[in-house]
Amino acid sequence: MDINRKVMKVLVYLFGSLGDTLVAIPALRAVRRHFQNAELVLLQNVQPGNIVKASEVIPENLIDRYLSYENKPDKMSKFSGFYRLWRRLRGERFEAVVYLVISERPARSVFRDKFFFRSCGIGKLIGFRPFSKDELYPIDAEQRPALTENEAVRKLHRLELDGIEAKPEEDLQQPLLKFSQSEEEKARLWLAGQKSDSRLIAIAPGCKTQANIWPLENFIEIGSRLIATENCELIVVGGKDEHEMGEKMISAWGKGINAAGEFSVREAGALLAACDFYIGLDTGTTHLSAAVGTPCFAIYGERNNPGHWYPLGSSHSIVFHPVACAGCRFHVCPLPDHPCMTGISADSVWENLMTFIQHLRRPESEK
Repeated sequence: MDINRKVMKVLVYLFGSLGDTLVAIPALRAVRRHFQNAELVLLQNVQPGNIVKASEVIPENLIDRYLSYENKPDKMSKFSGFYRLWRRLRGERFEAVVYLVISERPARSVFRDKFFFRSCGIGKLIGFRPFSKDELYPIDAEQRPALTENEAVRKLHRLELDGIEAKPEEDLQQPLLKFSQSEEEKARLWLAGQKSDSRLIAIAPGCKTQANIWPLENFIEIGSRLIATENCELIVVGGKDEHEMGEKMISAWGKGINAAGEFSVREAGALLAACDFYIGLDTGTTHLSAAVGTPCFAIYGERNNPGHWYPLGSSHSIVFHPVACAGCRFHVCPLPDHPCMTGISADSVWENLMTFIQHLRRPESEK
């Protein structure tokens, strides 16, 4: 498809969690480069709970302004909300819409969204190709979930099918996020107030998806070993929901810094950028750490194909435990012992973590 570069008003549709937003930044770079002179307006779904809005994360140079809508749970409120949104979008007279939702969105939902935006009077529809099951969930020769491309790369490929050129070396370049002087200053002053001059290691024990949780006592054990062997200060990161977990960890360690819930998302990113490395789970904070260029040691289950939701970049290490139920894609594990996460012992994590730390200490020329 030959997309007219003279288009002057483009809607970008993106919704989801913090991680979903961060992995869309490479695609947003490609869209911004293609529509250099257009006004880019991002439509975001404001969800209940502590869900981060895209406008709180995305770099200012990529999006010119934001439109928001709330997806109400009851049918009447949902219908009236979509009607108001439909009228608003028709009134805006967008010339094109770029679809950056997650690749796993069902085909019927993609076609419904396509019909909705077409009914809003938008002529050019970009990125609405649904992925097949075989593309989303490939299987290897042993009938296990096979390694697949990162979600960020999938978004770029989908744009290319509709004529938006991807430049991987440029679009995927780290860091994805950079910070204002005030954001960096707040993180620096806060750290100075903690009166620690040791190198910082960030730990994020929390996770909103039950199937991705690793036992808190294991995080405490790993932290205790780091304190005993490394000249470091452990800093617990995450949202307000993780603050109490941080207090329990620090109480068990006898030292440490609890930053969970203390910062906005971007300020937390500036804090993570000051850390030597990060330890966490399959969650948004891991993607935030990767987005600022901090090496990640991540503990993952096997609910998804490997690679798909790994932190973006080459300086990370992923540890997992193979199980027969790999690729289940459940958000809540139906098995009482939750084998893919409880099967990851503190000892195995420690062994892999030591290898990760040794790799980080090697000169760049030897990596």
